Amino acid sequence: MNKRDRLRDMFHSSDSSSRTLRDLISGTEDLLRSTASYGGSEIEAARDKLKGQLNAARDQAVGWERAAWGRAREVSQATDEYVHENAWKSVAGAVLIGLLAGICIMSDHGRRR
Repeated sequence: MNKRDRLRDMFHSSDSSSRTLRDLISGTEDLLRSTASYGGSEIEAARDKLKGQLNAARDQAVGWERAAWGRAREVSQATDEYVHENAWKSVAGAVLIGLLAGICIMSDHGRRR
């Protein structure tokens, strides 16, 4: 899967999520309307519809979580491969970052005295 396909899938997932959220809000509004003006079976029907939409939203959230973990694993694997292929560059980068952090800490420590 190339970068363009991943972006398309990500936006499609976002579209689906927005639709699920709109359905949830719509169901909540239906429940509130029916609770205010009707009684009995209509309230139960609206509540059942809302429960179904809440379950769909929960399922969507689980999907988001799985997708996020999958992307995190991909990034982790890519980073691991890069570090193994470019070990000396990685070490030099880490040393440079450590040196800069040390300089920042020391200059801040000097100002406090």
